[in-house]
This record gives sequence, structure tokens and C-alpha cells, in this order.
Amino acid sequence: MSHLNYIKKAEGYKVEDALLNRIPVIVETLEEITKQNKWNFAYAEGKWTLKEVVQHLIDCERIFSYRALHIARQDTSILSGFDENIYVDNAKREDKGVSELVEEYVCLMKSIYFEFKGFTKDALALSNQVANYVVTVEEIGKIMYGHSLHHLDVIKERYLD
Repeated sequence: MSHLNYIKKAEGYKVEDALLNRIPVIVETLEEITKQNKWNFAYAEGKWTLKEVVQHLIDCERIFSYRALHIARQDTSILSGFDENIYVDNAKREDKGVSELVEEYVCLMKSIYFEFKGFTKDALALSNQVANYVVTVEEIGKIMYGHSLHHLDVIKERYLD
């Protein structure tokens, strides 16, 4: 899904509200994964397990958060893209317990909410090049919101009963 589609999912929301309001929805889904004991389930051969999906969300949130801070602090160097599959392949999450993974994700989302709440209106409007597109700080927050909701939809449609 394109970053523009992720941004559209946040239309009508202030970025910090979107980032805060998603947390209980995501937590509810993570609890459902635990209830159904599906953390190591992949819906098809070659697809990520739910543990890998959550690690992907954590990795992406860290990268997006850094990008937002980089731009908000007026660092004008161009930011590179990343290969999500390489990140998942090298995360090696087998040794991490589910409760620790969930806690890490929830703490990260809360931290990102405070990061964006602390950006001024002017900082949110700053933009820079990321890979092959230009994006504002505010749009990065909306990408995070839309990206996490996209994966929640996939989880509900393909992983959970």
C-alpha cells in the first residue's frame, strides 16, 4: 500500500489524536491474538507470523519516528528507504516472549504520541525527501497511523477466526 493511502486513513484527525486513539484498538487486537493463541500462525506459506507482523510494526514505527524527528529538527539530509523483509528476516524474535513484544509495541506507540504532541505547528509542516518522495512531519505521523490500521485489517481478515 502506498504512503498516500496510509495518509488518507487519517483524514479528519489531528495527527496526535490519531496516534493516541489507535492504541486501545491495537491493544484489543493484540489481546485477541493471545486469546486465540495465534502468535506463531502464518495464514499461508511464506507469509509472516503474527509475531513477525508485530515486530514489523515496531521496526517501522522506530524508523518513521526517527524520520519525523530528523525533519522536525531541520536536518536537511535525505533519508533513505528500507527493505521491510530484510528487517523481519533479521529480527530473530523467537527468543522474545509475547508479553514483552506487546509491551514494547505499546510503550513505543505511547512514546510516539508524546513525540508528535511535542512538535510545534511549524515543525509538523516541515518536509524533506525520504527515498523517492517528499513528506512532511505531520504526514509521517499519519503514515504511522494508517500503516498500523492497514496491518490490523490484514490481521483481522487473514489471521483471526
